[in-house]
Amino acid sequence: MTIYLIYLLIMFALFGTAASYFARFIYLFWIKKEMDQTMIFKAGGCALLIMLLSAIGALSF
Repeated sequence: MTIYLIYLLIMFALFGTAASYFARFIYLFWIKKEMDQTMIFKAGGCALLIMLLSAIGALSF
């Protein structure tokens, strides 16, 4: 049971991190008129990790 809770905590943290990077990108794009693509790449990396962990969780839990 504790492994499942750790799994859920990691998934929640990844969702929050991806949302934070995306919000930073939108702020930079709309307010500062800059385009920092590293924020999108980091958010995409978090999204890929979420999908990978979801697939692993679906197979193991």
